[in-house]
Amino acid sequence: MNEIDVTRAKMLGVLIQDARRHMGRTVEECAAVLNISSEQFAQAESGDHVLSLPDLEALAIYLKVPMSHFWGSQVLNQETARDYQEIILLRQRIIGTLLQQARLEKGHSLEDVAEQMDLSPHQIQAYENGHTPIPYFHLEKLAKHLGCTIDYFGDSQGPLARHEAEQKIYRQLDQMPLALRLFVAEPINQSYLETAKRLSEMDVRKLRAIGEALLDITF
Repeated sequence: MNEIDVTRAKMLGVLIQDARRHMGRTVEECAAVLNISSEQFAQAESGDHVLSLPDLEALAIYLKVPMSHFWGSQVLNQETARDYQEIILLRQRIIGTLLQQARLEKGHSLEDVAEQMDLSPHQIQAYENGHTPIPYFHLEKLAKHLGCTIDYFGDSQGPLARHEAEQKIYRQLDQMPLALRLFVAEPINQSYLETAKRLSEMDVRKLRAIGEALLDITF
C-alpha cells in the first residue's frame, strides 16, 4: 500500500475498533461474523489488513452503525461509564423510603409488618433504611400487605425509566415501514414532525377549523 492507503487503512481500523467497543463486542465475535480469524480481525483494527466492502457492510449491520461511520473520521459518542453499584444503592434507599411511607400511611408499626412477613422488626427497619436489599419476593409480599402494587416501588424517573423509554422508541421504530423510518431519520424532516406533534396536541375543534380552511383554499 502507498502512504495514503496506509493512513486510510489505519483510520478505518480505528473506526472499526470504535464501533466494536461501542457495542461491547469482542474481536472474536466480530471475526466469527466475518468468518475470518481473530488475528485477521485484529490486523484490520490495526490497519494492517483491509476488509472488503461486503465485510464492512456485515459489520455495520452487526454493530448497528451506519456505513457512513466507516467513511468518516469521527468516533462514536461513548456513553459515560455508569456506576451500577451506585445506582443499586440509590434505588435501595428510595425503595426503603417508599416502603416506610406506605407503612406509615397504613398506620402499621414495624412490629405489625414484621409479624405478617415472619421477619424481625430489625429486618424491616433495615429494609426501610436502605441498609439491606429487599429480595424481590419479599417486596411483592410487602406491597400486597400494604395495599399497593409492585409498580409503586418502580423507577419512574431514573436510569431505568430512561432505558425503558428508549426501548419503547426502538420497538416503535422497528414496527414502522422502512420508508417512514427513513423519513423520521432525515434531519430535514424535523419541522414536519414538530408540526405533527403540535397538531396532535390541538383541540379537535381547532383541527376541524384548520381542515375547513384548507378545503376553502383548495376549492
